[in-house]
Amino acid sequence: MPSPQTSQRKKIFISYRVQDTAADTGRLVDSLKQVFSEDQIFMDIEKLEPGVDFRVALAKSLETCDVLFAVIGPGWIGTDKNGNPRIRQSEDWVRIELETALKRDIRVIPVLVRDASLPQPEELPESLYPLLNRQTYEISNKRWKYDTDQLINFLKQIGFKPKKVDIPLPAQNGGIGKWLIYGLIGLAVVVIAVLMFETTRGTKAREKIVTDNPAYDSPKSNNNKSNPNIVVKDPEPVQEEKIADIPANVGGAWYDAANQYTMYITQSGNTLELKSVSVAGITTGEGVGTIDGNNINFKVQLYNVGVISGSAAVPGDNNVLNGKFIITNNGASYTEPFYWTRQ
Repeated sequence: MPSPQTSQRKKIFISYRVQDTAADTGRLVDSLKQVFSEDQIFMDIEKLEPGVDFRVALAKSLETCDVLFAVIGPGWIGTDKNGNPRIRQSEDWVRIELETALKRDIRVIPVLVRDASLPQPEELPESLYPLLNRQTYEISNKRWKYDTDQLINFLKQIGFKPKKVDIPLPAQNGGIGKWLIYGLIGLAVVVIAVLMFETTRGTKAREKIVTDNPAYDSPKSNNNKSNPNIVVKDPEPVQEEKIADIPANVGGAWYDAANQYTMYITQSGNTLELKSVSVAGITTGEGVGTIDGNNINFKVQLYNVGVISGSAAVPGDNNVLNGKFIITNNGASYTEPFYWTRQ
């Protein structure tokens, strides 16, 4: 069971749209994790395990959170494949997150990034009108550290406690510790010397056996007499032919767990070509990769996000990819798990 102190820690829920602010949100989470514990921060995709019901997990996380950061970029409204605003659709996850938090009177802070501003009332469903009355907080790329430090200080002021950092005790001069180190070093020197002596003695013994026994130098002829003119070479080592691993078949359309995008993979032997497509049918990134047996590695340039480097192992059924991204943007990087299924 968690300790009372752990159970009373205040928690943050991060709401964002992947196609809009994935890199900025990851960077913000990295800044928060420098000060607060990981279990105090919920970033939907990062915290969900494969097979977990997305709606149920979000509801539980919102029940226990004290603050919700709504990270808003220029594309926060979002569009579906028909060009309709996603935020106005009742099944939109960003909308559901914010509606739930506002109904439960959770402190909602709109965090504006990349010079974004709050949407106009006509762009939102009526249930999200209260969002427009919340005080916003802006984080600029030019002053990222200062802005995030101020946000962290605000969280401390409203009761968020920083994680404990274990400080190693300084080494004491002299004493038993120093002599113990000296003793271990001396013991290591003795062991090495003994091993070298035994190796040398064994080599000399083998040389003596070969010298004293002519059978090691020349074979016997049919008349059982030694023939010094015949030199017998050691047999050539047999080279075992290495059979290359047959790469798994990973070509096709792969869907992410949150149904935010589809990754199309075209495979030619060990070479992969990847294309990310949004639910609106818009290409959002392209890249290449390789597959070695059941292991794939790839890099994809996501437009307006950055470069993602990914790796995954393909299980036996070949219809699931479970791995990790490293997303890099403007010198910052963060890691995020991914779970794809092929249908």
